Amino acid sequence: MRWIGLAVIAAVVLDPSHAGAAGDFPLASCKGWTGTVVERDGIDTARATMRGVITKADLQEYCERDPGGETKQYGGKLTKGQCVEKYLRTTGRATMTAEANCRSGTLSYRYDDRQGGKARFPLGPDADTSCASGMPPMVEQFKLLCPASAKRLKVE
Repeated sequence: MRWIGLAVIAAVVLDPSHAGAAGDFPLASCKGWTGTVVERDGIDTARATMRGVITKADLQEYCERDPGGETKQYGGKLTKGQCVEKYLRTTGRATMTAEANCRSGTLSYRYDDRQGGKARFPLGPDADTSCASGMPPMVEQFKLLCPASAKRLKVE
């Protein structure tokens, strides 16, 4: 019976449709939280997509790091638990999607109903890659969706 359970787990883990469905969904803010990938499809194609959600664990990491100084540990008024609950109420149902055309080197992503950003790779020599530009997370999204193209285009 134990072997059957192990075989089922191996089949799920090795199934390519589940490949990369877990992990961080980089968002276009170095100070904000990161989402969790729940689905990736069409990797290295003209229609690569990734979908993510905000989880309690994502918000716990954010509140522990506390880049906005909201928790008592960093001079704010909230405990870490209150910080997590605050953001669970306001963004706990947020979803994000990223779409890439790996052949043309383009990427766009949405956070809920808002357009989050667009980019074409490789970036030009004068491209703003600062955290304020939102570019570092978009680079990471492209690398997740188009690993072969990112390597070919020298996206770092």
